[in-house]
Amino acid sequence: MRRILIFLPLLLILSSCATYTVYPVKSKPLVHPKGGMLYALPKTKVCVNVTFTKRNFEQAPYAEYAAEMLGLDKTDVSSPYSIENITIEGVNEADPNYYYFIYPRRLSVNVDSRHLLRSVGVSHDEYEEYESYTERRGRTSSDEELSMAENNLYDRADTFYVRGDRAGKPSLVSTKKDSRSVRQRAAAAAQRLEEIQNRRQQLLYGEADVDYSPESIKYILERLNEQEQAILDQFVGRKSSETVRFYFEPKTDRASLDSQTVALFAFSPKLGLRTGAAMEKGMDTIYCTLHSENTLKGAVRFVKQRTKGKRKNDTPVGRRTFKYRQSETVHVTLHGAGFVYESDIRVAQFGPVVDLPKHKFEAIFDRRTGDPVYYKN
Repeated sequence: MRRILIFLPLLLILSSCATYTVYPVKSKPLVHPKGGMLYALPKTKVCVNVTFTKRNFEQAPYAEYAAEMLGLDKTDVSSPYSIENITIEGVNEADPNYYYFIYPRRLSVNVDSRHLLRSVGVSHDEYEEYESYTERRGRTSSDEELSMAENNLYDRADTFYVRGDRAGKPSLVSTKKDSRSVRQRAAAAAQRLEEIQNRRQQLLYGEADVDYSPESIKYILERLNEQEQAILDQFVGRKSSETVRFYFEPKTDRASLDSQTVALFAFSPKLGLRTGAAMEKGMDTIYCTLHSENTLKGAVRFVKQRTKGKRKNDTPVGRRTFKYRQSETVHVTLHGAGFVYESDIRVAQFGPVVDLPKHKFEAIFDRRTGDPVYYKN
């Protein structure tokens, strides 16, 4: 009877501590775990977004008169391509080498569609409230695209009304090609552009002959802007943009951790953007260099030497701990073709794998980097 009383408190303590179990999927536990769920540690891929533009001079008959009549720089018809914008970001996905099976029991665990850990010990409502708050903080207004009206200055329609015709229904509509020379049409277009700009100035500074309402002024300005852009396109060409995304996974071997360089694509103002075997002579190769800032060098050493970070096998102690990755800051430089672009991103696999405490807790992880952003006992 005394032995039962001695072991009973110990049994209660062990049962209260073992609130959940975490198994590495590569392990072979002696006891088959019951139903649960999977989660993985994040692995970061570098995503380089390159927005390049092309000017279409096929519908720009007045390109040679842009400098003379509008005071614009003469456009180079032989070099229609240019790089307009570059952004670099880290995109997380599940690391296939770091999957874990969770037997959560009464512990609430939130995993996203990528199998990455979002929260532990936090109720669904609390996590949704946190996500809603972060989304409101990070929300940015998207740029609205305005479709430009196309004016055809090559053709003109002459209408002839006779007695008895109704408005909008003339007896004769004659359409014929403009007989003026290219220079004369360019001069007329430049004059029309000046009239549009003067009209806009009158509306903006209240010098118009008619007292328009604010809604009417806004509508008229939008139409004037469309007409102005249509005329400008005939002098400098219509510009179109396209964004191309390049993904690559950083190497994690010891020789590449401090610095590594990858050739992404080739670019030429005459030929545009090329990749792989499509690269041609006369094109500049664009390189991407990663340089680790080593901000977690001391933390990595501490984790490996003091927190049993070198544990490789499945153990009873390891089964009572969730793992996460603390991402490392990496400086990214894109260079080539006469330009340099720099940015900092977070790379998950460059940082240490850390065990969370064994007891019950509440934790929330950043959905972009995977780093813990909230913890409570």
